[in-house]
Amino acid sequence: MDLPPGLIETPAILRSGGRTDAIHSSFMAGKLVRIRRGFYVETSRWLAAQPWIRFAWTVAAAARAIPGLVLCRETAAFAMGIPILQTPSYVECVAQNPSRSGRRRPTLSIVSKGRDSQFVLKDRGFPLRYHLSPEVTPVRLGEFMGTGLLQTALDVAFSSTLSQSLVVADGVARKLWKTGILAPESSLLDLDRVAAAVQAHPHAAARYRAELALTLASPLAESAGESFSRAAFQFLGIEQPELQHDFSDMDGFIGRSDFWWPGTEGRKGVVGEFDGKAKYTTLELRNGATADETVYNEKLREDRIRALGFGFARWGWADVENPERLRRKLIGAGLLPGVRAGLPAVRRG
Repeated sequence: MDLPPGLIETPAILRSGGRTDAIHSSFMAGKLVRIRRGFYVETSRWLAAQPWIRFAWTVAAAARAIPGLVLCRETAAFAMGIPILQTPSYVECVAQNPSRSGRRRPTLSIVSKGRDSQFVLKDRGFPLRYHLSPEVTPVRLGEFMGTGLLQTALDVAFSSTLSQSLVVADGVARKLWKTGILAPESSLLDLDRVAAAVQAHPHAAARYRAELALTLASPLAESAGESFSRAAFQFLGIEQPELQHDFSDMDGFIGRSDFWWPGTEGRKGVVGEFDGKAKYTTLELRNGATADETVYNEKLREDRIRALGFGFARWGWADVENPERLRRKLIGAGLLPGVRAGLPAVRRG
């Protein structure tokens, strides 16, 4: 996790021989928000920050303040740079015994009584929530400690919705693929350790949730939006598509699609594209092109694919959050509704 600038840490200042009087005075004047004892952010900066930045500050403050803190679930994924569907409501941690499990009280505070105080305390920050995991083996995640890649994917798959767990599982699969541990055509459930952990879980409902998410998990899904879309396909009963399919015409290579449903029984194939905002606003993803050039190039690419005789559907976050809208777009592009391909066989024993 790359910590955004802005976190003020009084223990570090004291260790270096500095004084913290000015920090405490600023806090009492309402100019600083206190995340927890010894950790502050300028009030104006906190109010302007996106939720994930506030969460990153809170995770860092908790990990630096609490000896032996072990991050887990989506918080561990976040710390490892694995995509998550949305900013967690809690900093999730491991409890080694039942007496430590449960939610802790919020520690976010501000002295000001004005509008700033109301806005800061509206969501009460990100309290700690401890989950009982007595047998977990922590690993180092940069400066933090947390559950490892596979354990994190398992924990999320056992406890979360398919949308949440598939985003994390795809991210873990992608990281394992890049390090040579997982083949591109494999799922996480193909790994012996993962399959054994799923079968050993005592609750049938949790086993089913995990089997589904970890069977679907693929290293070829390239973004949280693509993973979120795949969970929506499953919810809608739509066949899971091929991922990252190459297209060419007489002029050569056109591009690689996010999703591809090959045509069957005389029906044309359908290409699907998740249109995240980052594609147009992130310089690295634009390959040096301007935002306008990227939009124009995407249109040319779509026209060339349509000219091959295939249907084409493009959607964004709002469409996946409203699955019926996504379903209408896919059917409008020529996809046969209500057809679900069989998932790869779940390994047992």
